[in-house]
Amino acid sequence: MNRRTLISFGFALPFAVGALAFALVLAQPARTASQDLPDLAMARLADFDIVSSGGQLQLRFSATIVNVGQGPFELSASRPDSASAFSVVQKVYGSGGPVDGAVPSAQLVWGGDGHNHWHVRDLETYELDRLDNGVKVGMGMKSGFCFFDTTAFNLSLPGAPANAVYTPGTVCGQNNLNASSLRMGISVGWGDRYGATLRDQYIDVTALTSGNYRLTAIADLAGQFSEAREDNNETWVDLKLTISKGKGGSKVRVIGYGPTP
Repeated sequence: MNRRTLISFGFALPFAVGALAFALVLAQPARTASQDLPDLAMARLADFDIVSSGGQLQLRFSATIVNVGQGPFELSASRPDSASAFSVVQKVYGSGGPVDGAVPSAQLVWGGDGHNHWHVRDLETYELDRLDNGVKVGMGMKSGFCFFDTTAFNLSLPGAPANAVYTPGTVCGQNNLNASSLRMGISVGWGDRYGATLRDQYIDVTALTSGNYRLTAIADLAGQFSEAREDNNETWVDLKLTISKGKGGSKVRVIGYGPTP
């Protein structure tokens, strides 16, 4: 926060000196309100398994996107009627009150697969690469996310609420395909967990051979949303996959973890 000191000059000062001092005062930056930005990151990935389903081998895992910033990560969306696309804004809180910033690139899609609520596309991205040569061999099947406070992550952070603020019944236009407005968010110190058993929470590994791979999870890969830092948005885990076409023969073992907040 910039501080400005006003200095009064006596009338005995020469005009040139007084004018210069007055100009310097006017040139000082105006006081601005501080903003408490969120900071998105991915917690350690967990619950790995290879499951045979519908003729596929699916590498399943749990992922949790967390907010370790100074303010909540909150989106609001509205539209004039049910035939129109939503316009999305990010609400940032601070000493001057909340400020809405338009996010024209953000898209909302209806779950329609048992998740009867609205999702934001591409909040999280999952990628599987060969560990020996870095070649990408798979992408996460899940592309839409309704996010809210499911998991307490670090309640010692300044501003972290003791209880969930964004809850299932209050976010994402639950059970309302024709919603005209909605919101979703993650509080400071909280996370939104997608469990390994949820629909589309997997990467197809049917065509892969046994070997070592790196699974990377990235929050807001496209940089659509305002946050305090962009250099801590991803984490990874190295996995040894044993691929077997026989029923129940495939296995996965963790051989290394990447950074976590």
